[in-house]
Amino acid sequence: MSHVRPLVWLAALPVLTIAALALAGPAAAVLLILAASARADDATDALDQLYGDDLKRVLATPSPADDVALAKQLLDAAKKVSNQVAFLTVLCEKAYELAAKDASGYPTATAAMDLLAETVGDKKADCLQKCVALYQKQYAAARGDAKVKAGETLTEALGKVAEVQAATGDVDGAAATLRQAIAIATAIRSDTKAALQAQLDGLAPQAKMEKQLAALKAKLDAKPDDAAARKELVRLYLVELDNPAEAAKFVDESLDEATRKYVPAAVKPIQEAPELACRELGEWYRGLADQAAAQAGKGAMLRRAQGYYERFVGLHTTDDLARTTATLALNKIEDALAKLPANKALPGMWIDCLKLVAPAKHGVAGKWERKDQGLVVAPGQFSRLTIPVAPTGHYEVKVVFVRTNGDGAVLVALPVGPTACGLVLSAARGHSSGLEAINGNWAGDGANETAVRPGTLVNGQEYSLDIKVMLQGQQAEIATSLDDRPFVHWKGALSALSTFPDWRTPDPKCLGLGAHLSAVEFRRVRMRALSGELKLPDANPATASPAPTRPTPKG
Repeated sequence: MSHVRPLVWLAALPVLTIAALALAGPAAAVLLILAASARADDATDALDQLYGDDLKRVLATPSPADDVALAKQLLDAAKKVSNQVAFLTVLCEKAYELAAKDASGYPTATAAMDLLAETVGDKKADCLQKCVALYQKQYAAARGDAKVKAGETLTEALGKVAEVQAATGDVDGAAATLRQAIAIATAIRSDTKAALQAQLDGLAPQAKMEKQLAALKAKLDAKPDDAAARKELVRLYLVELDNPAEAAKFVDESLDEATRKYVPAAVKPIQEAPELACRELGEWYRGLADQAAAQAGKGAMLRRAQGYYERFVGLHTTDDLARTTATLALNKIEDALAKLPANKALPGMWIDCLKLVAPAKHGVAGKWERKDQGLVVAPGQFSRLTIPVAPTGHYEVKVVFVRTNGDGAVLVALPVGPTACGLVLSAARGHSSGLEAINGNWAGDGANETAVRPGTLVNGQEYSLDIKVMLQGQQAEIATSLDDRPFVHWKGALSALSTFPDWRTPDPKCLGLGAHLSAVEFRRVRMRALSGELKLPDANPATASPAPTRPTPKG
């Protein structure tokens, strides 16, 4: 407990001494912040102690330049106190307030909101709205090509706001936001208009579902022993919305024995399910597929069943009747999934790609497993896996991953029209990241224009990767960001792109994942079409044409 002593000591210092320590430098400032938080237990008071005089000074001058300069200081301080959530919040909010006074401060203001949204999840909607307010000012003031660029930024931000609104049940708010985005996309003639319209159209089923849920809850509030309303409410959450945690809140003794037994069990992570329970839950979910009114619900139930049966087969290694019947059940589930008529997603519809993956079926090389964290791959030589989703036009991919062990590369294989290319991170043990390959030059060697050096990943840190692929005739543009910061950007001829054999997947038309000499958790992989559609191929992907050959790279 010796690490507590400095905090206690600092907390006991008088305010003037603390203020003096603030001048000692960044390290002392961090200790000071912790001490102030411990002493006052009030983030606002801590802000006043540290920056009260500075705030009075900048507010007394007519020029916004000193406001923006102080905002940058507050943002720098906020980056050092991520473990002090309340204090980070007031720092970021004050930084936004000061920086938003002038266009020169807009990047600082939006960076403050990005940091706050990333650190404090329940602040995300408010942070996005504040960023949108600045983007709207920039759009209104811009002219010519700058207006188009500002409009693209604004429509993208509005789309993110609508996603958060829809996720929290504010369907009407999401619809209004998307209509605003569509109007802007129309004015600037953006290719994203179709995706935004599809996103708006996609709210209709959610709005209908929200009304059904509200009506059933109202019935239960008026008559708690309404068994029929309770049963349907549980079914909607469990089957149509694939949300066992919410369904469990309404389970009581009036429901059937299987529901009372399995719904609470389904809330727990699949990796915690014991062997026998996996088999029982797999069969139960398989039966629930027949209760689904929508194809999405049926597919969700079958994939849940698939996950439990896969875990059972992995745990039950004895070659007996139980393993044989479970394997046959898995085959039947895969056949049922392949026969689902919903084999494409229109523009704007986000697809949860990991739900479509069967590791035993789609793994190309390496040891892949589905766990509670997501899709996990063990360290190996150029491990790779096909995700059975094929875009026909522009598209966007969001990948959230953590490298948990090793120092090798992480890859996302990207279909780009008739060809393919990979985005590789931390290639050659962190030497560089980038697209491989451009005109035959490998990013891991730092030999093409997309190389980011150094490209090192920090093990245990979660990364959020956003990728947009745009096509225009024989030209393509690939724009990426890492943790909401610009990362790799390339624009050029399709003929310049290729994928080396080490990373090749069987079908270049499909998305893919890879890792080399590293253990990686792919926690979320979502994809949506911005034009055209996403095709969800049925079974075996076609064999790709031979890829260019080269010596095996070192990472």
